[in-house]
Amino acid sequence: MSDLTTLCNKISIKNAQSGTEFVGIRILNEEKFITFPMGYKILDKEIILDSLTMDQRKDILNFIAIINSCRKLKDGDRIFRFNNRKLSSDLPLSSMIYIIENYLDKEMYYTEKEILYTNGQSGKICWNRTIKDVNPSLSNKGIAYLGFVIRKNRIQENLLITEIHKYCVYKCFELLGFLYTSFLPEKGQLTEIEISKNKKTFLTILQDKIDSTHLEQNLELFSALYEFIDNYSADGVMNTASYGTESFQTVWEDMVDKLFSTITQTQKEKYFYPHTKWSFKIRRQSPLRPDTIMIQNGMCFILDSKYYSYSALETEDDENREESVNGSIPGSDSIQKQITYAEFIDNSIDNNNLYVRSNKFRFQPDKIFNVFIIPANNGSKLFDYKGYAISEWKDNSKNYHYVHVVTLDTNYLMRNYQKKGDEMRKLLVKVVTEESKNIY
Repeated sequence: MSDLTTLCNKISIKNAQSGTEFVGIRILNEEKFITFPMGYKILDKEIILDSLTMDQRKDILNFIAIINSCRKLKDGDRIFRFNNRKLSSDLPLSSMIYIIENYLDKEMYYTEKEILYTNGQSGKICWNRTIKDVNPSLSNKGIAYLGFVIRKNRIQENLLITEIHKYCVYKCFELLGFLYTSFLPEKGQLTEIEISKNKKTFLTILQDKIDSTHLEQNLELFSALYEFIDNYSADGVMNTASYGTESFQTVWEDMVDKLFSTITQTQKEKYFYPHTKWSFKIRRQSPLRPDTIMIQNGMCFILDSKYYSYSALETEDDENREESVNGSIPGSDSIQKQITYAEFIDNSIDNNNLYVRSNKFRFQPDKIFNVFIIPANNGSKLFDYKGYAISEWKDNSKNYHYVHVVTLDTNYLMRNYQKKGDEMRKLLVKVVTEESKNIY
């Protein structure tokens, strides 16, 4: 392996304490800090890099990938800073991981091994290919070749590819290499200024390599280098860096929806029609939008994903339990919205015939359930039923007047949100319906 520089040999780990606290990776000089979302189970507050297990590395990379892949995050919600300068592009995460793992696997940089040929008049002639591929001309004097197949001289270009590879490896290791090793590879000859100034040229060279290579492993490498150069624009040697978000509520909502939703986005629109309107000259309407609709066994579960800390609630005194403190419990507005969602699909309510609605999207009131899904470290339990909220201005005679609070194990959701959620949905239905029997 190339010359390596030893870095700080530990990662400090903690949980976010509120819904708006930054979660992600921070690097301050050589110190590394990872802030996981609320409810995430942390085994060690400090990890020595050399003892980082495969599962720990997988969890950290998965955590960053979750933030990176959440397309519901708006512009600016995803934070990528380098030397205290916010970068306009996002982290090309998959390419960075490939570049790092490819380098660690091969322990070397790319050098040209394929012999390339071209048609030409000068250069080292390959007679075998010339005889095979070039049609000779006939004359009174005999057979003559007016063109030849020559070995293409790409020494300078190939050296440049090697230097581009070195640059990309070094920059990737600066940000994410500590998840694999406590060492930093040598830095090549290319500087950040040269990369920025000649970006289009380097991308053209890499694209030419992508188009001309016949080796799959080289194609993957060139594609990763291309994406990294195209999307990464950090100037200077890294002193500080951070990647993450202060809007993990959006990510939490997205993961819950992917695991529990049973309807398509088009069908989901059918539940978006409770409107309010202002009598201004310019008419504006904004429909209420439930996070997740789960239809199971003829019942409709309206799930609202709340990235709040139930553990903070448990430390509050009784006088403060009615209001949200540091994002610990949903407030009255959230409770009322859940009830409004349910009333809109309650087929025993006329709704003033504002919209023509199919019975397919409406349910009997005893088949509608409201549920808040909140993160927590539940240990061996995936769900933990905590209680319910009611509105004092309602008679609380219907199922959906009770908004149930269920905590979902954060570790489980982050590891499994992209899988089929059939068993999880069945378990959630069981938890909520059995607890409901003790209330109504």
